[in-house]
Amino acid sequence: MKTYLVGGAVRDELLGIPVRERDWVVVGETPESMLERGFRQVGKDFPVFLHPETAEEYALARREYKQGTGHKGFKFDVDVDISLEEDLQRRDLTINAIAKNTNDELIDPYGGQQDIASRVLRHVSDAFLEDPLRVLRLAQFAARLAHLGFSIAPETLDLCQTMVESGELKSLSNARVFKELEKGLKSPRPSRFFEFLDHVSAVDIVLPKLNIRATPILDAFASSYEPEELFALLCAKDSRINLKGAAQTLALPNAWLELSQLTRDFSSPLAHIKDLSPDQVLNILEACDARRKPDRFKSLCRIAGDAHTSDQDHKHHLNHAWERLVDAFGAVTFSGDPSKTEHSAIKTQIRAHRLEAIGQVLNRD
Repeated sequence: MKTYLVGGAVRDELLGIPVRERDWVVVGETPESMLERGFRQVGKDFPVFLHPETAEEYALARREYKQGTGHKGFKFDVDVDISLEEDLQRRDLTINAIAKNTNDELIDPYGGQQDIASRVLRHVSDAFLEDPLRVLRLAQFAARLAHLGFSIAPETLDLCQTMVESGELKSLSNARVFKELEKGLKSPRPSRFFEFLDHVSAVDIVLPKLNIRATPILDAFASSYEPEELFALLCAKDSRINLKGAAQTLALPNAWLELSQLTRDFSSPLAHIKDLSPDQVLNILEACDARRKPDRFKSLCRIAGDAHTSDQDHKHHLNHAWERLVDAFGAVTFSGDPSKTEHSAIKTQIRAHRLEAIGQVLNRD
């Protein structure tokens, strides 16, 4: 069986960065012969198989034919006569179109190694035009590899501009756009994701009305933040982002939406704790559900500090102050017999005791 390691595994090995997963292409086989060898088929649109021992993905070499709109508008041919070079030609970028055989020899018909050496992201062929998703994939590759000095070939930029002008990017599903956004936010330089999309007039596909000048702050926290925290930070820095609209156009998970809305509503008061009264602090803790969702509240406090100050000592003080306030808030319990007390009276007593406890913490700080 002729098998070749392809795609990201070969690219990342040549770049000297950790290989996260390995994908293979198989030439000269059929679905039936793969099943006979013990592979398990998992692909619906085209035959992809899991290795019986390693569970790595093995895909039959294929051709693609555009027959509809969007990134799913393709017909696939997996004839046994399809060559490795034909399979590689359908890939998006030259750096992703390099293969390695079982003798560790590289097969590079489209100049991927040269583009790696030159630090250039370049499309393999004009077939790039046929899949609108590739504009977003290129954006996240630009963000993922920016720290290594990669830039985008001018002719590839021109193709992306043509694809945007065609309007076909609007056919992408909300879930797919969100997935590429998440990958962009996981990259070492998230701002590059948005800068590229802005350059080709596609940023409105992801975040309409985004102020591109608000995105550089993301790079400073890319290594320590989760993607949803970076998104919340961006929403705190750019008030023009329509969160409700983004929730629909991106199919945002509820956790992302809630953290972003809370960050927008409370990051400023959270960062200026000295200006708050006990009553204001209590209202914030209740609105943020700080006691029941402590991890989210910790993220919220950290984002608030990073959004409003660069003073590390002040950030440290803020985080510890809010931790003490949450502890004081949560330590208060009703001291009487709840079976003999009206609910409203219980709430009134607990609130009064919480205000007293919060006031004591504020006075100490």
